[in-house]
Amino acid sequence: MKIKIDKADELFSQWIRIRDKKCVRCGSRVEFNDEGLPISHQNSHYFGRAAESTRFDPENCDTLCYGCHQHWGSADKEGYREFKKKQLGVIGWKLLQFRHESYKKKDRKMERIIWREALKKIK
Repeated sequence: MKIKIDKADELFSQWIRIRDKKCVRCGSRVEFNDEGLPISHQNSHYFGRAAESTRFDPENCDTLCYGCHQHWGSADKEGYREFKKKQLGVIGWKLLQFRHESYKKKDRKMERIIWREALKKIK
């Protein structure tokens, strides 16, 4: 099943890539257009986008180049898990897992507003 990417997803992805500015695995730099919006790299969700509870959680997401996203997404999932544990620390990792297992009502209008405003502050 393919998960639909809407405007809230686009805004959130932009925010993550602006926040990180580079691939967190290999260090390659994100390219930006004249408006300061990212035109390269991808927003990787450790826990997939199907889980509404962590779909828009910045601690669940990292900027990855295409190659690293493919690598951590299929060939080395354990490596990604170890990275997240180190990145968040023991308590942060457990809290992310807890949020992932929790219910969150879908509200894309609110998420779109939140990430549009967040982008204004980070650019």
